[in-house]
Amino acid sequence: MASSPIRSRISRGALVGSIGIFLSRITGLARDIVFARVWGTSDALGAFLIAFTIPNLFRRLFGEGALTEAFVPLFNEKLEKDGRHRAFLLVSNAVSVVGLVLVALVGVGIGLSAVLQPLFSDAMARLTLKLLPLLLPYTIFICLAGFLAGVLYSLQRFSIPSLAPIILNAAFIAAALFLCPMFGPDARRQVFGLGLAVLAAGVLQLGVLLPVLRRVGFRWRFVPDFKSDRLRELYRLILPGMFGASVNQLNVLCDRLLAGFLGGLAVTTLYFSERLVYLPVGVFAVALTAACLPVMSRAFAAGNRGQMLDALIYAFNLVLYISLPCVLVLMLLGLPIVDLIYTRGSFDADSARQTVLVLLFYAPGIPAFAAAKIVRIGFYSRKDMKTPVRVSGYCLVLNLILNVILMIPLQQRGLALSTTICAYINVGILAILLHRDLRLSRSQLNGLATAMVRLAAALVVAGLVMWWLMRVDWSAAEA
Repeated sequence: MASSPIRSRISRGALVGSIGIFLSRITGLARDIVFARVWGTSDALGAFLIAFTIPNLFRRLFGEGALTEAFVPLFNEKLEKDGRHRAFLLVSNAVSVVGLVLVALVGVGIGLSAVLQPLFSDAMARLTLKLLPLLLPYTIFICLAGFLAGVLYSLQRFSIPSLAPIILNAAFIAAALFLCPMFGPDARRQVFGLGLAVLAAGVLQLGVLLPVLRRVGFRWRFVPDFKSDRLRELYRLILPGMFGASVNQLNVLCDRLLAGFLGGLAVTTLYFSERLVYLPVGVFAVALTAACLPVMSRAFAAGNRGQMLDALIYAFNLVLYISLPCVLVLMLLGLPIVDLIYTRGSFDADSARQTVLVLLFYAPGIPAFAAAKIVRIGFYSRKDMKTPVRVSGYCLVLNLILNVILMIPLQQRGLALSTTICAYINVGILAILLHRDLRLSRSQLNGLATAMVRLAAALVVAGLVMWWLMRVDWSAAEA
C-alpha cells in the first residue's frame, strides 16, 4: 500500500482544483440562467449551441483531453529523469507543433463552413454554419490554454488553471446582457455577439496562464520540430487517444446534430439538462483526474505499482461517494431545481417540464460519466491509449444506433437515455480490462465492494426519507 503522502497530494490537488472548477461551474450556471432568460428554448440558441460544440470537440481533442492526457506522462517522465530544463524544451516543441496544426485545422473548417452554407435550406442549419467561422478561431486559444494547464497541474500549480474557465462564463454573461442587445431585437442576429465574446475569452484564458508559466521557469520558444523523438512518441500515444478521450464530446455532438432534426426545443432542453448533470462531474471528477494523472504517471515511471493502485482506488472511491448522491437529488428534486434555476423570462413552465423529462434520463448516468474519467487514468498513466479507444469506438457506434432507435419514440429523452446506457457499458468494460492488467488484490476488491454496499444502503435510506418528506402535507400538519 502506498504511503499517505500520495493520497494527500491527490486530495490537495483535487481540493484546489475543485474550488476553481466549482467557481467555474457556478459561473457557468449563471451563464445558463442568463441564456434561458434571454433566449429560452429558441432555434437561435439551438444553432449557437450546435456551432459551439465544434470548438468544444477540438478542445477535448487538443486541449484538456487526449493531447494533455498523452503528454502529461511524457512530461513527467522527462521531468523525473532529465530535469525541468529539458522538460520545458519538450513543452516548447509540442506547443509549436500543436499551434501550427490548430491554425491549419481552423482554416480548413472556416473554408468548409463557407462551402456548405448554400447547400442547406433549413434556417437553423444555415445559422449554425454562419456562426462557425466566428467560433472556430477560439479553438486555437483554448486548446493551447488547456495543454499548458496540464503542464501547470504536473508542477502542482492548480489554482490559476482551474480558475481560467471563469473568464469564458463571464464573457458570455456580459455579452448576453450588454453586447447582444446592440445587434437588434432579432435573436438570430444577437447570437453573433456571443461569438465575439467567445473569441475575447479565448485570448484571455491563454493570457492568464503565461505569467504563471514564467514564474515556474518556462520560456516558450518557437521550435516546430515535427520529427523529434519525444513528439514521435506523443503522436503514437495521441492518435488513438484523441478518439478515446473525446468520445463523450463526440456523443454530445451526435446528440445535438440529431436533436437539430427535432428542432430548437430538443437541442436546448438537452443542453440545459446536460449542464445540470455535468455540474458535479465537472467539479469533482475533472479535478481528481487532473490531480491523479501526474501522481500515477510518476509512480509508473518509478516502477511503483503499489502507489498507482492506491491512487486509483482512492480516486475511484471518492468520485462515487460524491456522484451517487447527486443522482438521488436530481431524480427526486429535478422539477424544483429546474424551476429555481431556469424558469424566468423566455424560459417558461413548458420549457421547464421538457427539461426535467430529459434530466430524468440523463441523471442516472452521473456515476458512469465521472468514473470513466478515473478509470481511463489507469490506462493513460501507463501510456496505454489504444485500449480505451477501442472500447470508446464500440460505445460510440452503439450510441449512434441507440440514438436512432430511441429518439423515434422518446425524442430528445431517447438521446439522453442512449448516452447514459453507453456510459455504463464503457466504464464497465474499461474497469474489467483494467483489473485484468493490474490485478487488484482480493482485499482491495473487497474494500471497494464493502464501500459500495454501504453507500448504496445509505442512499436507499436517504431516498426514502426524501420521498416521504415530499409527500407529507406540511400545511395540514401545521394546522
